[in-house]
Amino acid sequence: MEHEYEGGSFFVHLIAGAAAGTAEHCGMFPVDTIKTHIQAARPGVVGYDASLSLASATRQILSRSGAVGLFRGITAMAAGAAPAHALHFSTYEACKQQFGGNKSGHHPVATGFAGIAATLVSEAVLSPTDAIKQRMQLHLTPYKGISDCIKQVIKREGIKVLWSGYLTTLTMGIPYHFTYFASYESLVKILKDPNSQEYNPITHMLAGGGAGMLAAAITNPFDVARTRLQTQGELKQQIQQSQTQQQQQPQIQQQTQQHISNKNGGHVCGGERLAVGTRYKGLVDALATIWREEGKRGYMKGLAPRMIVHSMSAAICWSVYEYIKVTPEKHHK
Repeated sequence: MEHEYEGGSFFVHLIAGAAAGTAEHCGMFPVDTIKTHIQAARPGVVGYDASLSLASATRQILSRSGAVGLFRGITAMAAGAAPAHALHFSTYEACKQQFGGNKSGHHPVATGFAGIAATLVSEAVLSPTDAIKQRMQLHLTPYKGISDCIKQVIKREGIKVLWSGYLTTLTMGIPYHFTYFASYESLVKILKDPNSQEYNPITHMLAGGGAGMLAAAITNPFDVARTRLQTQGELKQQIQQSQTQQQQQPQIQQQTQQHISNKNGGHVCGGERLAVGTRYKGLVDALATIWREEGKRGYMKGLAPRMIVHSMSAAICWSVYEYIKVTPEKHHK
């Protein structure tokens, strides 16, 4: 079968992927911060409203930390996004070619599996930076910066915690990126002018936005579980700090404990609460517990901001990536 032209070499794909990933994550970072706050809220955690909405979460962040609170952790994300997306797109392009995704017509299976292969490589780099980013976004512990956050987290919970969401990310990433890349490639072929090989940013923005929105909606329950797993150590730290403060104020401590016990069913014994919110042992336990305690509403948490983030970030990502991918070829001509 005839192969369609795909511009760029492996090196160009690396550069284009790094630029696109950085633009994507940094451009939509404030909305991602709001999504993290909504998804991290869980039953039994003091100071967290399990029914946080997009508007109320935004107000909470702004009142607590100001506008800067929307950008906490952006350096960590930028540091991980560039190399992760460089590997992601270069692996994707190589596998797409190998699997036959560049042949004329629609080949969703080939492009979908190429996306899965790219995910296996890139998430090993992105998962630790994502864990650090989310902890800095929540700002429950006053970290001085990325290095201080990494040191404190490793000291408190061990280095393995940086990859605590890796399995969940892969479990989510496989159906996400299969849907994402298969949808994107098919939408591009539907939207673009068949008689023109010129770069059209509108085509890639619309195709990327549609693919990102669809993939985000399908995999949101896994994203909620991943956020809970990656941030539960941070919430435990907050509770321990609150208990230390309450021990210095017996009357407030007693009132707070009674409120927690009545509202969340927390067990209080000997002046200390034994449960720290809801703890999860792994992906399966997290998904089962969220469903049991919060039902469908728990799985849908953060869906609106996540669809906004993924549709708009995908639009940014693909328009930047495709532009950089074809630019060297234009100059060469």
